Amino acid sequence: MNSVFILQHSYESGDCDETKFIGVYSTRLEAESAIKRLSVKNGFKYRVDGFVISEYEINKDHWSEGFSTITAIQVKAINGEWITVEAKCLPNEEYMIIEKYENDKLGEFKDGDIVKCKEDAGELYAFEKITKREGAK
Repeated sequence: MNSVFILQHSYESGDCDETKFIGVYSTRLEAESAIKRLSVKNGFKYRVDGFVISEYEINKDHWSEGFSTITAIQVKAINGEWITVEAKCLPNEEYMIIEKYENDKLGEFKDGDIVKCKEDAGELYAFEKITKREGAK
């Protein structure tokens, strides 16, 4: 056996994607049989088109690039108002601002700056610049 077959069920519900991991099967035929069994069950029978079978080669990395987490933080604009920008989450509760389109509207903190934030009412507010990323404008 060089591959396995992963069966999942996905659909959109409002603003959320709902995904259920169903199982791992030794052949595509086994995964298709599982779809037939589950297609009559509550929930699945209303979204039969949500089943997806994916083949994965075993003993192989299928995600090798690493990852980063992006979140929204609040920074002050030139006019003094707080605006939302995207930021990459870094270790030690630091964030690197990612703002390519409205960088000219930002005040003290700009694209590429690494900042500390304080949380207030579920929002993160930039309050201190740690450093500027090399090569950032």
